[in-house]
Amino acid sequence: MGQLKINIAAPNLINICIDYLSNGEYSGRIYHKYMVEPMSFSESGQMISILDKFFDEINYPQASTKYRTFQRKKKRGESVSAPHREEKKQVQSAENILQYRGKKATFVLHVQFRQNSTWQGKLTWLEEEDEEMFSSVLEFLKLLDSALLMEET
Repeated sequence: MGQLKINIAAPNLINICIDYLSNGEYSGRIYHKYMVEPMSFSESGQMISILDKFFDEINYPQASTKYRTFQRKKKRGESVSAPHREEKKQVQSAENILQYRGKKATFVLHVQFRQNSTWQGKLTWLEEEDEEMFSSVLEFLKLLDSALLMEET
């Protein structure tokens, strides 16, 4: 196939290594430029939570909406100080994080936007040298599922 176009300069470049697949759920490791050790996940929902928290921590891409919560809102007159965010420092290169491979499959995720409370971006399946754009977290998960179903057969 043709040459894959992976934006190694993207600050939020993610390498998702899928190691195990069971009953439609998958587990594995997540690598990014801001941590040497991988972040492990045991199901797709946990993976999404880890990734969303990561995007919030590095503030990239910026979320266009705020999530609603059940936490108590500040009353008028109370000080509302924004939590101070320490800027994350990159501790490894994109080339380094892209060297890892999953036992079942490996995907490179580049979320370009977080609009309408979801993600938009590109998912690259390294083993098949295939890439697809997605416009929501649900579509991202369906792309992963379709690739992993092909791996199972």
